[in-house]
Amino acid sequence: MEDAFPSEQERRAEIALRNSRRKLESRERKLTMSVFGLTGYSAFSNLAAGVVNLIGGSIADAALGLIFGSLFAFAAYRVWVKDDPRWWPVGIPAIASALLSLLLLVGGLPTYVPLAIGILLLILLPIRRRALADLGALSNNSFKPKPLRGSA
Repeated sequence: MEDAFPSEQERRAEIALRNSRRKLESRERKLTMSVFGLTGYSAFSNLAAGVVNLIGGSIADAALGLIFGSLFAFAAYRVWVKDDPRWWPVGIPAIASALLSLLLLVGGLPTYVPLAIGILLLILLPIRRRALADLGALSNNSFKPKPLRGSA
């Protein structure tokens, strides 16, 4: 009859494991939300700039805005819906945006916000990947709310 109930040590170990899993999931969720927010903001602002430039600006600026907007929208999709830990969906547009911002800054046109967002995304990528690896190493059972991320 004593085998039916877990011992005090087993119960405490289970509670400690559950608490550490919740902390790791919370950390991973915050990092995912940060990366998603930055890529979503960049996608919206670049797409809006591309549309505005289509109406009253140059075609080259419009194409650049639409291309960057599409790349950042794809990155936001991969981060949020697919929960993709790989670097390239977010890294490629972040690097390209940061390099273009640096080029424009050297040319005399200050573009600090895209540069800061690109650098911040490049800093957050390995931190998020490490959080996902820590969470995966702990266990495959997750309390992560999947309905918020889509069905795919």
